[in-house]
Amino acid sequence: MPTRLVLLPFSSRLHRALVWISLAVLLVWTLSGFLHPLMGLLAPQPAQRSAPPLSVSAPDLHAGLPGVLAKAGESAVLRLVPGPGGALWQATMPSGERRYLRLDGRAWSGDDAAYVRWLAGWYLGEERTIASMRRLDAFTPDYPWVNRLLPVWEVRFAGQAGLTAYLHTETASLASLGDDRRRLLQQGFRALHTLDWLDGERPIARFVLVMAMVALLLTAASGFLLWALRRPAARPTPARRWHRRLALIAGLPLLLMSGSGLVHALWSAGDGAERGLRLPPPRFDVARLSALAAMPLPAWPEVPERLGSASLAASPEGAPWLILRPPLAGGWGAPVPEALVIDLESGQPLANGERQLAEAAARAQGLPEGGGLERVTHFSPGYDFRNRRLPAWLAALPDGQRVALDPDTAQRLDVLSSSARVEAYVFSLAHKWQPLAGLLGSPARRDALQVALLSLGPLLAFLGLRLRRTTRPHSALGPAASPHITPSSPRP
Repeated sequence: MPTRLVLLPFSSRLHRALVWISLAVLLVWTLSGFLHPLMGLLAPQPAQRSAPPLSVSAPDLHAGLPGVLAKAGESAVLRLVPGPGGALWQATMPSGERRYLRLDGRAWSGDDAAYVRWLAGWYLGEERTIASMRRLDAFTPDYPWVNRLLPVWEVRFAGQAGLTAYLHTETASLASLGDDRRRLLQQGFRALHTLDWLDGERPIARFVLVMAMVALLLTAASGFLLWALRRPAARPTPARRWHRRLALIAGLPLLLMSGSGLVHALWSAGDGAERGLRLPPPRFDVARLSALAAMPLPAWPEVPERLGSASLAASPEGAPWLILRPPLAGGWGAPVPEALVIDLESGQPLANGERQLAEAAARAQGLPEGGGLERVTHFSPGYDFRNRRLPAWLAALPDGQRVALDPDTAQRLDVLSSSARVEAYVFSLAHKWQPLAGLLGSPARRDALQVALLSLGPLLAFLGLRLRRTTRPHSALGPAASPHITPSSPRP
């Protein structure tokens, strides 16, 4: 029996049997999916999108560093950050507590909460009355894991709109900005699109999501078979004609979205318990720093005229290193320059200083020696933009994992297994269509295209439902099986 005579009846019955399920899934899944781009389009916009500029001269940094070294103590991270009256040294303790010093080592009068208030005014462009503040050490429904950064401060402002900012003081960044409207959209998306209301029953939620995506895949695949193998009608009804046309336009996007959604439901890249930020243990040799602070520091070689960041690090043997970086240039694809790493005891720069920083960070995080280290200077599915830091170094482990490290602070930024990397690429390319953001000029245009194409899905299903009521199943074989179809009719 010809393959066509086998596939056509089977595809027709399968397509007709799944039409109600597919309609329900498309209505819930597509309409809830629209909430994701709407969250970005309708979210409140900050007055400033980047961190405050760091302003400090190399002579002032050199003159004040002995006082800072004397108080470095047991901090896990020590870095220079912009502050209200100029640059401040920020010491992050192993507990996550942050303390602040002036350039000369004297204690700053404020604490982390005061620093947050200043950052909030910078990003909003004005001072606003704060209704409440709290530090978050774990993710919440309003501040989910996709934001990556912890700990952050949740700052709720007075007013009916419920404006709320989430601020990460270590990087002086605005992790998220929302209001009551954005929270409502986020709750709808998480309830209908990812079934997070079944958080305590994740196997059930995953089963429902998998079955929904499988139904869409089977409906789309059987529809494509019918389009390719069935002989078209001589005078198709408007519903049939538009059903076929829309299938060609929306069918492939629906296949990509449902297929990648199935992969994501089966292997959710964000579920890894070992992912996320992790501070290194204290690395500074306190006695060595105190001895260095008690004597004049050697002069440094030529340093960048403008500093984008500065940090203190330690070699595996405890030698103190100063890390200086110029500001990152703006624009897509701008180069990320290497750090200037100075050995404070000799005053001389280190050869391949950034690689030495990465090796020290891998050792501080307890990673096995001998793995490859790769410098990353752009965001990609293998190193997500939500990690917020460039450059980073990826350490390759024997089991196939890739661990992202911040060379300046020796923090672990992310962990991806081999399968998680594959899932991340599939989800980025087939579900989120990330390359189109660059090709179209902005994520907003990409989102608009997604909304336009996916909105055709429910219409496609409605037309199919109408055809189901007016077409007999045996007509799938074409004119030989149905007296209402003319053999010589052309394909529309």
